[in-house]
Amino acid sequence: MKQTFIYTAIIFFVYILTGCCDESAQDYIIIESIDVNAFDEDYFEDDVDEGFPELYAIVRINGVNDFTSEVSYSQGLPASIDLESFRFIGEEMNIPVEILIFDEDIATTEDPIGNVTFVPSDFLLQRNGRETVQGGFLELDLILKWECGS
Repeated sequence: MKQTFIYTAIIFFVYILTGCCDESAQDYIIIESIDVNAFDEDYFEDDVDEGFPELYAIVRINGVNDFTSEVSYSQGLPASIDLESFRFIGEEMNIPVEILIFDEDIATTEDPIGNVTFVPSDFLLQRNGRETVQGGFLELDLILKWECGS
């Protein structure tokens, strides 16, 4: 029994030590995708028979559009939007990031659904695989991945 505890403790410490970045490596956060959990369903639509919105996301950093996702054709909530492993590293983790969600429309250029703002470094201590962010009626789950680079 005591021997099993010792082996378990050794494996645990090896896992912890290899799972964290050393001093020469740098943490980076990857947002693999987002799940849209809730939004104001009374947002502007031009056709009530259009059905569930075809959602896409724009990632804006310092007021500049940095990434636009493909359209998600999910037919209900949560609707998943692929962010193609969007990465934050170094000082980028301390800059406010805005994610804007839109309904793709042929009749209009953009139907804004909502937006959220967050600072990636706020998630460093917890290192969760999923973080919830909110803005108004919009609620998103960020699906995160943590890695180290030299």
